[in-house]
Amino acid sequence: MRHLTRTLRWLLDAEEAVAHATGDTVRILANSDTTALRDLVAQNPVANAYVQSILDTGRRAGPIGGFARGIFLGIFDTHHQDRLVAACWAGANIVPVTTSEESGAYFGQALLALEEHFGSIFGPQPAVEGIWEVLRSGRQAARDLRKNQPFMTITHPSQIPSNPHVRLATEADYDAVLPASVAMFTEELGYSPLADGSNGYRLRVRQLISKGHTMIESSDHAVIFKADFGIVTDQAIQIQGVWIAPEARGQGRAAPAMAAVVNRALELAPVVCLYVNDYNTAAIRTYQRVGFDTVDRFATVLF
Repeated sequence: MRHLTRTLRWLLDAEEAVAHATGDTVRILANSDTTALRDLVAQNPVANAYVQSILDTGRRAGPIGGFARGIFLGIFDTHHQDRLVAACWAGANIVPVTTSEESGAYFGQALLALEEHFGSIFGPQPAVEGIWEVLRSGRQAARDLRKNQPFMTITHPSQIPSNPHVRLATEADYDAVLPASVAMFTEELGYSPLADGSNGYRLRVRQLISKGHTMIESSDHAVIFKADFGIVTDQAIQIQGVWIAPEARGQGRAAPAMAAVVNRALELAPVVCLYVNDYNTAAIRTYQRVGFDTVDRFATVLF
């Protein structure tokens, strides 16, 4: 009972803070808003795949407890109060469900008022920019800003020959996949995911393997190529964690390996997507060769 009372008090305080900060434009969504949220996400199920994957777990729109398990923020049409026009997932990460910079700014005001800590912001470029323009005045400094990330999709099997040696990883591959995954993460983010001693990252690697969502090419019990189906929904698969061992780079391996990944992913969903840093021109060329087209722009803020 004490826990429920504490949670309710947090929610009431949070709702008041959000309403005050945004002039009642933003509110914390309730379970009764679940259908409206699903309808909004479904307007662009590929770009919104991350939030769709949360809803696919059976999660409803309302808070489960305090902030630790995440909340949804929403903005409704001023003329049709039952129509949700923008939303934002706020938990360890901030993920907007809108392409509006103005809506992003309102979400930034709400998030600033909540006074929580976040790991990142990512999603459609204008919305992320709107959020960050406000949130940058808060107590968290950005560790890295990635303002222009081509969001790319493919809907057909790759026209280039795929690498027949790229396969699904199995439980027996875990000991080889883990160091490859850690190397990828460290190269991408600048620190090891194992630095804090947590088992969370190890569990994530195991889960991806057990679900059949990690593909590898290996040689002599070492992984030389890896890619994950990081987000999987009925409508889209988002590829993440692409990595090639340093000694295997510059040998033309990337495109055939990615072709194999794409062809497998398209057996599970009609669209395969990913986003990439604009300065990674080699990767962009590889994805274009495989058959990806740039359809949008994402941005990421890392804390």
